[in-house]
Amino acid sequence: MMYPLACLVVGAFVCLVGLVLIVAPDAYFQLYATHYVPGMDFPARRFAPAVLALGEVLLVARSLEPGPFAAVLCLITAFAFLGVAGTGLLAWRDGIARAAILWAAALESAIAVLFLVLWMRMRKL
Repeated sequence: MMYPLACLVVGAFVCLVGLVLIVAPDAYFQLYATHYVPGMDFPARRFAPAVLALGEVLLVARSLEPGPFAAVLCLITAFAFLGVAGTGLLAWRDGIARAAILWAAALESAIAVLFLVLWMRMRKL
């Protein structure tokens, strides 16, 4: 099944983003934000442990057997990534984010679709 691989790859990716937000939030903001202000680092560092936690949950969940919990986790993950993609698109529309956010939103949307497909497959089990 594709579920363990999706959890492994996306979980590792999310952990990497969380680590970047802790170690080098300025790099993240300079890539996506049109105007970087050093004070932006604080909220990124403060929120980073929650991002890391999502990644870690996905990494641990890859060993779960298909079932209700794994299905709901897929749905939650899909909505989380749709939300992140949506906020990126709105920020780009409003001139707050650079065009690079469009690539990020495309990737996030693809991840959301992947987890929606996994959810649809699991809920039938």
